[in-house]
Amino acid sequence: MEVAAMSRSRRFPSAHNFSYGLSLWLVVWLVLVKAGPVQGCPKLCVCYPSPMTISCQAQNLTTVPTGVPYESQRVFLQNNRITELRVGTFGFGTQVLWLFSNNITWIEAGAFSELRDLEELDLGDNPHLRRLEGGAFRGLEKLQSLHMHRCRLAALPHDIFHKLYSLQFLYLQENQLHFLQDDLFSDLINLSQLFLHGNRIRTLSENVFRGLVNLDRLLLHDNRVRQVNRRAFRDLGRLTMLFLFNNSLAELPGQAMRDVGSIQFLRLNGNPWSCGCEARPLWEFFRNNRVSSSELVCASPSPRRGTDLRFLREMDFAPCPLPDPGSLAGSTTTTFSTKTRWWFSKHKPVSSSKGVFEKTSETIKSFPFGGGKTTSTKYELSEDEALLPKLDPEEYWANYGNEDAGATSVRCFELECPSEFDILPPSSSASFSSLSSSSPLPFMLSLSALTVSFHLLFG
Repeated sequence: MEVAAMSRSRRFPSAHNFSYGLSLWLVVWLVLVKAGPVQGCPKLCVCYPSPMTISCQAQNLTTVPTGVPYESQRVFLQNNRITELRVGTFGFGTQVLWLFSNNITWIEAGAFSELRDLEELDLGDNPHLRRLEGGAFRGLEKLQSLHMHRCRLAALPHDIFHKLYSLQFLYLQENQLHFLQDDLFSDLINLSQLFLHGNRIRTLSENVFRGLVNLDRLLLHDNRVRQVNRRAFRDLGRLTMLFLFNNSLAELPGQAMRDVGSIQFLRLNGNPWSCGCEARPLWEFFRNNRVSSSELVCASPSPRRGTDLRFLREMDFAPCPLPDPGSLAGSTTTTFSTKTRWWFSKHKPVSSSKGVFEKTSETIKSFPFGGGKTTSTKYELSEDEALLPKLDPEEYWANYGNEDAGATSVRCFELECPSEFDILPPSSSASFSSLSSSSPLPFMLSLSALTVSFHLLFG
């Protein structure tokens, strides 16, 4: 047996040496190659090989550390004291970069331009940032998630999101934003969720959300929104969640609600809703759509205070006219009936009554006299409206056709009335009206007498 074993070992010495050499080579490779990145880890940082992660959090760093391996996939620099981000700061490539909870005060335009593969950037909780330069995020065309919450930002440059075509999640909540510029988000065609709650936004203009054709969630609660343009939501056809609670809204335009036909979750509580005629579009929206919603407590008029707007009845809107189907959004200007215009031509209200004709959304049409007819109202009658006469039909028809003797129409006080709307006819129309309404008999007698006098004088 021993002789046979010795003969086999002499017969295959090369195979034995090969297996021994291969094992030794694998050990050397594991020590030198796999441990290489860990050995090259920046000072005060901890590095992990798979995926390549560099963690330098909570080390009181004032600058981005050098020596970060270029092939890093995740770099964590949160909870430090970094103050500035300049061009050339990031000499590495990464997909995830966390910089939240630092002391960042300034980001130079193009500071992230070398991070071409960056997908997630977290700059939240930097309360000294306050202002961003245009082009701060230049080159981040693969960025999918951007966090800038609680940075005390007061405004955003118009091109701050330029060419961020891949962005899907944008966190801007709990800043100090007072307004949003038109077309601010126009390049964010793939944005799915937009968080704007906890700011100081007062109005939503016509083009503020233009381009957000794939937006699914829009959070605007805890702001100071008083007015929503009727076309503000026109590109939000895929929106399923809209939060507008805890604002200063008294109404929502009918067109704005029709543009969000896919809505499933709607939160509008905590607003001073006016439940007069201007509430009809919102009430009809809830009647015609199955949507999960919060309560909408009426703040005015006083008889409906505390009532849930959603549970008003059809008869509550009986005095209200239907929207004009030919108008944009079904609510534009106000036209008064013949009798009311005739009465105002004789009893012009004092200047303090301007608010009587200011409307918020719905067309208001008044009818001249009682007896089941509708009356001009913004639900609560002002002193001037209360003075409108309730005359019988005979007196109304007696004056029919003479309504143009004075002011023939009530001017438009809508924010978006066309420029040519508020043009009154020339004063000659009034004189012509008064002439045509006078009796022709005295005029004919005077003309005949004048003709006879000229004939006698000049024969």
